[in-house]
Amino acid sequence: MDEQKIEIQKKKQEIINLEASLSSNTSEIGDYRVIKCYEATLSGAKTMPYDTATLLAERQKVRDKINALEAEVAQLEAEQ
Repeated sequence: MDEQKIEIQKKKQEIINLEASLSSNTSEIGDYRVIKCYEATLSGAKTMPYDTATLLAERQKVRDKINALEAEVAQLEAEQ
């Protein structure tokens, strides 16, 4: 396997890992925490179980990284 294909595979794996961090119940930024905050809002709670501003900002950073990696993969694949 040539170096470019290896690089593509590494980037794709990183994307998978980042996507998993968004959905994992054990992740500091996982969907579970978003759902718990949403449930708190629906129940009329005055406080959130997690800091929503930080949670949303960290999740956006991960999405931005995923988007950048996807663009890099697309570029590398186009070069092949």
